[in-house]
Amino acid sequence: MHRLLAISAGLVVALSTFATPAHAQSKAEWRSCRNGDHESRIAACTRIIKRTSRVSPRNRASAYTNRAYVYNEKGEYDRAIRDLDAAIRLNPKNASAFNNRGFAYNAKGELDNAIRDYSRAIRLRRKFPVAYANRARVHRKKGNYDKALRDFDQAIRLDPDKPGTYNSRGNAYFNKGDYDRSISDYNEAIRLNPKSAIYFNNRGNAYRNKREYDRAMRDLDKALQLNPRTVVALRNRGHVFYARRDYNRAIDDYDEAIRLSPKTAAIYNFRGNAYRRKGDNNRALADYDRALDLDPRNAATLRNRAFVYLAKGDNNRARYDLDEAIRLDPKSARNYNLRGLAYKRNNELDRAIRDFDEAIRLSPRFAVAFANRGDAHRLRNDAERAIADLSEAVRLNSKIASAYTSRGLSYQTRGDRDRARRDFKAALALPETGAYLSERWAAKTARAHLTAIEAGAPAPSRIEPAPAPVETAMAPPATEPEQKGATSRRVALVLGNGAYKHSTPLDNPTNDAADMAKKLRSLGFDVVEGRDLDKYGMESRIREFGRKLERADVALFFYAGHGLQVADKNYLVPIDARLERPGDLGLDTVTVDNVLAQMESEARVNLVFLDACRDNPLTRSFARSFGARSTSVGQGLAPIDSAVGTMIAYATQPKNIALDGRGRNSPFTTALLKHIGTPGLDIGAVMRRVRADVYRSTRKKQLPWDHSSLIGEVVLAR
Repeated sequence: MHRLLAISAGLVVALSTFATPAHAQSKAEWRSCRNGDHESRIAACTRIIKRTSRVSPRNRASAYTNRAYVYNEKGEYDRAIRDLDAAIRLNPKNASAFNNRGFAYNAKGELDNAIRDYSRAIRLRRKFPVAYANRARVHRKKGNYDKALRDFDQAIRLDPDKPGTYNSRGNAYFNKGDYDRSISDYNEAIRLNPKSAIYFNNRGNAYRNKREYDRAMRDLDKALQLNPRTVVALRNRGHVFYARRDYNRAIDDYDEAIRLSPKTAAIYNFRGNAYRRKGDNNRALADYDRALDLDPRNAATLRNRAFVYLAKGDNNRARYDLDEAIRLDPKSARNYNLRGLAYKRNNELDRAIRDFDEAIRLSPRFAVAFANRGDAHRLRNDAERAIADLSEAVRLNSKIASAYTSRGLSYQTRGDRDRARRDFKAALALPETGAYLSERWAAKTARAHLTAIEAGAPAPSRIEPAPAPVETAMAPPATEPEQKGATSRRVALVLGNGAYKHSTPLDNPTNDAADMAKKLRSLGFDVVEGRDLDKYGMESRIREFGRKLERADVALFFYAGHGLQVADKNYLVPIDARLERPGDLGLDTVTVDNVLAQMESEARVNLVFLDACRDNPLTRSFARSFGARSTSVGQGLAPIDSAVGTMIAYATQPKNIALDGRGRNSPFTTALLKHIGTPGLDIGAVMRRVRADVYRSTRKKQLPWDHSSLIGEVVLAR
């Protein structure tokens, strides 16, 4: 029988026993397969797998499961899945194999496949708490919090002493907004493991969202005492200081968080907010710029930067940012409200009112939008509509000073001096925090007009427009509890085909793909990898890549292997392609256009590297099958017209042949690996260095070429 050992990562190791006494060497080999460093474990498991005649199918399944465990730990999820497929074929009742394959699918983002495998593991082993907890985490990732909670309940019932499960269930309650239950679970996690900085951070975060700031601060201080490098605790403590309007201390915490995690866009955004609340617009702007360099598709940061541009009087730049923010997040009332302000500042009042209308439609209790629309009506001399909107703003939020001032001006226009006087006094009675210039405008304008009314003098003839947005002070949003494995915003597809069945094999493409995948992972990419794939395998990887691109801001495609062009269209060649007749082209190959269609479906930075111009005998035989039309089949690859934001790099000039190379990698990939990770180097400069290296190393026989429509710098390594 097999015994199963659960580990914290949600994987299980299969431990094998023998029906008959084993040799000492076999026992040692099994120990090596289960324990030790990664490479020795892979080697030992591989030796066991290969001894087919002397190892039972069940024990071979255990060896496959253990080798897959190592691949999962190394992040080589496709290899893990292949081994677990083999383990399940040999032993369809191996629950640990289904659990571990579910782990690999989850890590790859194939959440439905992960749930199916965890469910199979549970059917085979009803009392399997690890599988219940793993399935719960996937349900939570999909937003199915009630299903997640049911599975966490079962996992805890079966194994009530795992602090990580309580923490995860607390996270699910947190996501539902049930902070009291989340705190109860974090309490239990802390009781079982009082030295976990993350558990204290998560409980502190829940207290912060309940606005129990003293308790939040105690927990976050404790988290940082346990581990001063806990970035999320620094960030969340900064949020508490921010909520208390202690912006200097908030900035200190954000500074340290940035020092520890300099590529996290959100922290620059939060620090920018703190600087903006202090009135330091230049520093705020610098932080928002940096955040958008790291995460150019973040609508909230674009909106925050627009705040600063409006405060600085740069209405056109503000509107440009808000146009993009609305494109990215068309359901945000705040985006429309702020763009309406930009239009109002430019005296485009009809457009402004349309945007305020949309903000109110999306958020019918948005007091600020009513205040802004009312002021726009006032500027159009429509006092009745102005007063109606401003009265609604005051009803929804009685602390918007500019709403009172603007309504007072509208009453004054109608000659209603008593109501105007009351509104100006109400505006002046509200505390001025200095957070927004609109508060200063409200006080200054109300004071001037109240003085005129009290003196019986005419109203001041010139009314300055509000110089900045009207928004109430807001604490940073509720942030997710800390969890491992957040999805990367950079996604790459890396394919390498060399083991061709009906054409000349190539030595280097699989090495090229393996080394490039490793390099890209080190640069923060979520990599979909495939080597020596048939057509089905290539298409499945492309689909997986497309699914992961939904929230990516940088997409990268690297291909090494055979390629050909027909009628100026480029095709990538799977290892099982025959290409015996013209009609086989669409059936046997994959077009580059199919990959580009996935990448260019949304606005993002797209980088394509094609090391696919090797000498290919299939091209010549395929050309002969075309007969008189053989001239449409060319060597090398054809140039591609790319969309805005895309760069396509070729190993050599269009319609030329590239070298496969005599070392581990091709000349092109060797140079690309050398330079793509250079800190601070723009991708255009990377390609210039690659071009020089390849031209020199091939003795001027090969010259890489690229076509770029990138806008701005693209730096992959900081």
